[in-house]
Amino acid sequence: MIVLWVMALALAVAGRGRRQDAYWESWVLANVVLGVALAVYTFDWQLSPLMAATLPNGLLILGFALRWRAAREFSDRPAPAWLVWTPLLAFLVAVAPWASVSYALAFTFANALLAALAGATAWEFWRDRGDGLPSRYALVVAYGAMAASFAWRIAQGLLDTGSMSGHLPQDTALAVHLTIGVFHTVASSAFALSLAYERGNAALRHAASHDALTGLLNRGAFETALRAALAEAPRRPFALALFDIDHFKQVNDRHGHAVGDEALRSCARVCREQAGKAGIAARVGGEEFAVILHDIDRGGAHEAVERIRRAVAATSVKAGSEHLRVTVSGGVCHSDAAPRDFDALMRLADAGLYEAKNKGRNRIARMAA
Repeated sequence: MIVLWVMALALAVAGRGRRQDAYWESWVLANVVLGVALAVYTFDWQLSPLMAATLPNGLLILGFALRWRAAREFSDRPAPAWLVWTPLLAFLVAVAPWASVSYALAFTFANALLAALAGATAWEFWRDRGDGLPSRYALVVAYGAMAASFAWRIAQGLLDTGSMSGHLPQDTALAVHLTIGVFHTVASSAFALSLAYERGNAALRHAASHDALTGLLNRGAFETALRAALAEAPRRPFALALFDIDHFKQVNDRHGHAVGDEALRSCARVCREQAGKAGIAARVGGEEFAVILHDIDRGGAHEAVERIRRAVAATSVKAGSEHLRVTVSGGVCHSDAAPRDFDALMRLADAGLYEAKNKGRNRIARMAA
């Protein structure tokens, strides 16, 4: 109980000033409600049979429903209020008429709902594991262990032979359950803080290496990637292509910067899609893009870059009531026929880009050292 409230305070401090992130409030409320539930359990023997069966169990269900909501909010998924309150209302509607007669019924149904909520929360953290944040796995373990403990309590309720006379039985199973609960309480809050920290760091790293408008790598990250490709070039050939949107200034002047930005995003989207998982796409200047294609020969490189050019030309950008088509010019060079020096390689690809522009634009020039 004290641990829950201390963790609630820690979460409240961590989320202070971050009103746009609703999950902080949900985590805090969940811990407060769960702490109150445990406090009520400590003196449930002073309550009427109806209140002893419904009040602490209901608070526990609400607390885990709030934790499920926090997990959904953390993943930017909807968690409407009616879904949060539904488990508690279902418990009260199903159990209240019989609670004073059979504590075991309330105990069993409450633990079934709690197992489902804990399991659903574990799933919310597991399903986004693709982001590579290690604290997710600890949260999955914490909620999975709690779900398993609640499931065992379901069996205890179903097998009850009269030991639940109106209050929570003080037995060995309770001691084990509380031990798991303490682990869950500490782990779920500590790793929630850790997960938020990890995601914040990941967002900062992404912002430092990616262009905000297009989502592609920025100039600095591209240069790092190209130097790495050069270091591997003897055993892993690659091609470098530089693109420039044709007459981009005219697009901005005639249609406005919003349309110009959409043209940049459209071109970036094509570069990213055509480069594929093995390729690297970057925005290296105002309207200039770069693509690194790994494990490709000279002929394949020229064909791949031509596909990018054609795909851009086939894509339209909405400009008011009309649809605007933009084109790109590009230069491509292959590592097998190019210098192994970063600056020299860039100059070579850039020379191809300007040759393509000088020959009429909307074309690709293939360069060799």
